[in-house]
Amino acid sequence: MERLDFVHLHLHSEYSLSDGIIRINELVSRASSLEYSAVGLTDLTNLFGLLEFYRSSRENGIKPIVGAEVNVIKDKDSLSAPIVLLVKDKIGYINLTKIVSKAYVDGQVNGQPMVELSMLQDYSEGLIALSGGMEGHIGQSILSGNISLTESRIEFFRNIFGEDFFLEVHRLGKANEEEYNKTAVDIAAKMDIPIVATNNVRFLMPIDPEVSPSDFEAHEARVCIQRGEILDDPRRSKDYTETQYFRTKEEMLDLFSDIPEALLNSVAIAEKCNLDLELGKFYLPDFEVPQGQTREDHLRAISKEGLKKRIKSIRDSINSYEVNHELYFERLNYELDMICKLDFAGYFLIVADFVNWAQQNHIPVGPGRGSGAGSITAYALGITAIDPIKYDLLFERFLNPERVSNPDFDIDFCIEGRDKVLEYVTKKYGKESVAQISTRGTMAARAVLRDVVRVLGKPYGFGDRLAKAIPDVLGISLEDAYKEKQFKETIEESEESREVYDMALKLEGLSRSVGTHAAGVVIAPTALTDFTPLILDSDKGTVASQFDMGDVESAGLVKFDFLGLKTLTILDQAVNRVNSKLKDNNAHIDIEDLPLNDSKTFELLQRAETTGVFQLESRGMREYLRQLVPSRFEDIVSMNALYRPGALGMNMVDSYINRKHGREDVTYGHEAVENILSTTYGVIVYQEQVMQIAQDLSGFTLGQADILRRAMGKKKKEEMERLRSTFIKGAVKKKVNERYAANLFDQIEQFAGYGFNRSHSVGYALIAYQTAWLKAHFPSEFMASVMSCDLGNTDSIQIFVDDCRNIGLKVLKPDINKSSYRFEDSDSSTILYGLGAIKGIGESLVEKIVEEREKSEYKDLLDFCIRVGFNRVNKRILTALIGSGAMDCLGERDQLFNRIESCLKKAEQVAERDKSNIKDFFGDEVDKDIIEDEEIQQIEFDHVSAEWSALGFYLESHPLESKKKEVRNMCGFFISELQTESHPQRIAGTLVHFNVRQGKRGRFAFATLDDSTGKIEVSIWADVFDNYRSLLKKGQLLVVEGIVDRDNFGDKKSFKIIADKILTFEQARREYVKNISIRLNDNFDQDSVIKLIKGLSSSDEGNKVLIAYEAKEASAEIELPNDYLIDLKDENINALKDAFGKDNINLVYHSRIHLN
Repeated sequence: MERLDFVHLHLHSEYSLSDGIIRINELVSRASSLEYSAVGLTDLTNLFGLLEFYRSSRENGIKPIVGAEVNVIKDKDSLSAPIVLLVKDKIGYINLTKIVSKAYVDGQVNGQPMVELSMLQDYSEGLIALSGGMEGHIGQSILSGNISLTESRIEFFRNIFGEDFFLEVHRLGKANEEEYNKTAVDIAAKMDIPIVATNNVRFLMPIDPEVSPSDFEAHEARVCIQRGEILDDPRRSKDYTETQYFRTKEEMLDLFSDIPEALLNSVAIAEKCNLDLELGKFYLPDFEVPQGQTREDHLRAISKEGLKKRIKSIRDSINSYEVNHELYFERLNYELDMICKLDFAGYFLIVADFVNWAQQNHIPVGPGRGSGAGSITAYALGITAIDPIKYDLLFERFLNPERVSNPDFDIDFCIEGRDKVLEYVTKKYGKESVAQISTRGTMAARAVLRDVVRVLGKPYGFGDRLAKAIPDVLGISLEDAYKEKQFKETIEESEESREVYDMALKLEGLSRSVGTHAAGVVIAPTALTDFTPLILDSDKGTVASQFDMGDVESAGLVKFDFLGLKTLTILDQAVNRVNSKLKDNNAHIDIEDLPLNDSKTFELLQRAETTGVFQLESRGMREYLRQLVPSRFEDIVSMNALYRPGALGMNMVDSYINRKHGREDVTYGHEAVENILSTTYGVIVYQEQVMQIAQDLSGFTLGQADILRRAMGKKKKEEMERLRSTFIKGAVKKKVNERYAANLFDQIEQFAGYGFNRSHSVGYALIAYQTAWLKAHFPSEFMASVMSCDLGNTDSIQIFVDDCRNIGLKVLKPDINKSSYRFEDSDSSTILYGLGAIKGIGESLVEKIVEEREKSEYKDLLDFCIRVGFNRVNKRILTALIGSGAMDCLGERDQLFNRIESCLKKAEQVAERDKSNIKDFFGDEVDKDIIEDEEIQQIEFDHVSAEWSALGFYLESHPLESKKKEVRNMCGFFISELQTESHPQRIAGTLVHFNVRQGKRGRFAFATLDDSTGKIEVSIWADVFDNYRSLLKKGQLLVVEGIVDRDNFGDKKSFKIIADKILTFEQARREYVKNISIRLNDNFDQDSVIKLIKGLSSSDEGNKVLIAYEAKEASAEIELPNDYLIDLKDENINALKDAFGKDNINLVYHSRIHLN
């Protein structure tokens, strides 16, 4: 008798997304430890994990059985049921790829990918099918008792798959399972259909009393997270059992000892499955070249012609310089030989084609990004705009013959034109051959904590507190967060917290969603499904590969990066604004040919007025710019490279600045080193410098030098020792002192890990310079463009508006009779606010507003509502327009607000009348007059809060405008009046910006307060931040106590305050106000006074009331008892002022001893 054995053939990993928590590496490890020779992966309608599973299994001596579970339907109106498809060979693999791709791209029903039966008929070759067990179509007909239908369905699938169709049985402990199994076995015998046992695996380990939570519990939680359900909800469907773990062979043999053929067939199926994938071989799409030329011939021809044009443009440039023809063409021929030898000619031609198409169609393209700018071939072809010889850029940093990998051009396009380039590529190569690349979203630390809290049925606030206790470190794991004191204490404070943490730990990092990569695109030589399965990103309507960035390359596809860079859009807009005003075409700005020694630009950089300037606008960068005093383009290149965490930590920026200004000595020790490092004052700033030192000092080829650079970055000890020896020997051969060479290598090794890609730095420094030049020469046009490209980001808009005012530009409030969707530069010193930056105002609405306005200006609110159309505007939209100030041209804001409903009603009536072609006897004007005469209820309109709601910040209004007397009494000084003092001071202002950071002692923040007279930065260190973080909300009125010091950043006189105490304005009133004084005379009725105060009083909190009574014959101050405490909220104070007159209400403050 044949020895019994078993192979798992039906298994969901984490990549099934809707269920499954098995990680591929853990699956392979478990299978290996249980001595399985093969294992299957059958995720739900996808092959996301295929290549990871294939590689990992093979590396561990396990045969990978590739497959998928798919939901099958007769047509889009029928019910679905699962079937399992397994790949026998390469044909089966391509067919399965087509099936799951079509299910996603063309077969979705209610958002779920479905496979129609006809699809199985078309693509069955090379596939084995398992019936899907009880849940499958056959299982459902068995359980319904319809044997005739069962046999009919079996016959249908047998006709498709022949002997490769198997009835699936399992013993999971589900209801009706044995009934199904018995009938399935009987029918199988009757119809001579093979059966196979599976365990429908969803998690790895069985329940263990010592382990909590178990894999089963974690899996149930994962399912609830995906479905939006709560674990303890008795109504939720419980589709899984605790037996669906990765059972051992022994368990399966024991479980199916009565059906041995079901076990043996699992092994027989595994033996039939022999997929052999050829990974790592690349396939480029065909690029059409002129008849009689090879791709290589064509590349050489157009590159040489292109370089001639480049050299001519260098001569004609405003920045012209001498060009050594022989050197340039020698470099080009060297590169072309290597490109053709490595068979990358087609790649260069494809990239050049779509980049040149973009340029010809007026879509701005970046000058170069990444190491590709080091290629003179790319420069000649127009792919990049940086001369690699002038800027000492190395081709081997991009393409190294001694470390062969795919070339990888990252191309920046204007963000508004990127999709047009993609459309061009899709049209050229065919939509079946072009797709974007998918990405996987995972359960990250904060999100999974919140998810677990929800599925465990715990309060939202509880989860919010746990999530906020995680340190603000990008990509931090729960395990690393637990090492931090604050988070650990939060978790350990209750069993509930611990329960959530333990469950979240099991789920953290699992795949939970699929998205589309921001830049990656693949172009296949044939149909994409010959290489990768596809998925439809339903949110964007784009097709993407199911394989991620790494896997598409393993599958043989070359990726192309199409990036959208907003700054290119800003540059394009700004240049068009400027050139549209210049009547002389010869005076038009050419952004590609600006003088790189412009004094006005460098003066702007030296003043650090770089808000909106690409790569140079952060606070830290601006501080370094002031210290550096940049005076040449190379300074920008260097700062671009140096302003990185590693270099900053090694004080490389400080050394560069000090050496530039002669405050620190520069020593080189060798002429070759001086030639390479002199431009950076002896500081190793760029990776290319490491390569050049290795070449010039030790005789390395640039290919070997690139391997040295990579090894230094990875810090592999054994490889570094070998390279160190080679470096020193090579240097000695070139008559360099051995000790000097050894010391130099150690110095290079120390700093090389922090060196940056010079090619990238030069390209991005050029964009930085272009933006700085425009801001220096045309600030109005530039800043209008900057703000127009960030319409939806109110935080950024506020920063830009502040910067405009700082550099002397006026920003006018929006105006429906003048503004367009974007910000407009009215003149060289004035910008008009864009209607598109008002919250809730869409572009189509603005188009209608402008279209009507071009006929004639709007006369009043009713005119606006009628002409724009009542169906396009509503109370929310009109309130936003009024609150922003956009309707100030039509009247007072409070009056406009109170007329909204009547005007909308009248506009609707007019629309209905026009629709019916009924004319009013008296005409429109009569109706309008009637509305104006109607008695309209007057509701108080809060200008300040309405402006905040509409714009997200205060453009003209300020919440402290009405509280200036209070601020004077409470704080003593306004921000504009502050001076440094040794004792604490008190300030009040609106929180307009704040930035939370993670430090060694916990989280801290930098905030900016604005009191309408000035702004001040507030440093809130960790201990203070912990106490007051709940108050730090943008727009909040705060009162801060602390030491005021001079802020050394900037030439202007400015101060900063280190916070000791933070209160909201109302909290500050309660704490600092001694009492509220109400001045009365004998004209007031005593009973009505007491009644009013009693109505406003709060028994548990508030401030004392003092009646200052003044009559002709007597005066007295009477302090009311604690039954009459009044909470000093704005509405209570306003009620008192309305009742007694604002001059008769006075807040009496405690004296500010040792304060201000």
